[in-house]
Amino acid sequence: KTKDEQQKSIGKLFGGKTSDGTEQQAAAASASIGAVSGVDILKAISKSSNISGEIEIEKAKNAAEIAAAKKEDTKELTAVQKDAVIAGGIALRAMAKGGKFSAKSNEEKSAHAVNGVAASAVGKTLSTLIIAVRNTVDSGLKTINEVLATLKQEDKSAEVTKTAEATASVQK
Repeated sequence: KTKDEQQKSIGKLFGGKTSDGTEQQAAAASASIGAVSGVDILKAISKSSNISGEIEIEKAKNAAEIAAAKKEDTKELTAVQKDAVIAGGIALRAMAKGGKFSAKSNEEKSAHAVNGVAASAVGKTLSTLIIAVRNTVDSGLKTINEVLATLKQEDKSAEVTKTAEATASVQK
């Protein structure tokens, strides 16, 4: 887990000020993302409620609210959030059309750090989704194969019966 103060500072990544989004906030966000799995992130996203209106980052309580928070300068999360909620908010914002993060201007390493955090959150989330889709498809294909095997067995037994009947009638 990240320290409470560091975790609260992650809210600055969602701001619009060019002096926000430093390596320190990116490191805190990275620690939150690193502490959870893709499943945790997806659970946090799925537990998010619908949002209406503009949410202020310091009042955000779930992943959707964090992702949709309006851009405000130097605002922080006022409450310490679970790492999965923060990671979910970052992933949602990163995947949204026009979803941007604040990075310190004229400092390339801060921009790279912020981009890395976003990529990490999205990567974990999408990897987990891909695995879930694969498992579901594999399960469906296995069921189809079992049904086809049963049908083939029924066809073979029907052929044997017809052949036996034909042989018996020829012998009479």
